[in-house]
Amino acid sequence: MTFDEFRRSWRQLRSNSRNPALIAFNRQSDEFKFCVLTLANREQPGSFRLQEVGNPFESFDEARRKLIIAAMNKMVRWGRLLPRPFSDADRYLSE
Repeated sequence: MTFDEFRRSWRQLRSNSRNPALIAFNRQSDEFKFCVLTLANREQPGSFRLQEVGNPFESFDEARRKLIIAAMNKMVRWGRLLPRPFSDADRYLSE
């Protein structure tokens, strides 16, 4: 059994309620899901439609779940790049 086969069988035996990607995606707002699906569509154009924005993680096929996970991982990395929330006052620049 290859490592990929092992990973697949182990995850399939485990309860979906213990899947971190499913939990993270499903608990987010539709605005977050829109951003994730838009980012995934940039990698693979046409993979997601606007009507699918509110759908739960488990409603997508395996290939599209892989795209969703990759997009969420990109967003996680971006979050680490930003130091803190920005103030509205940051819009003012010195002359």
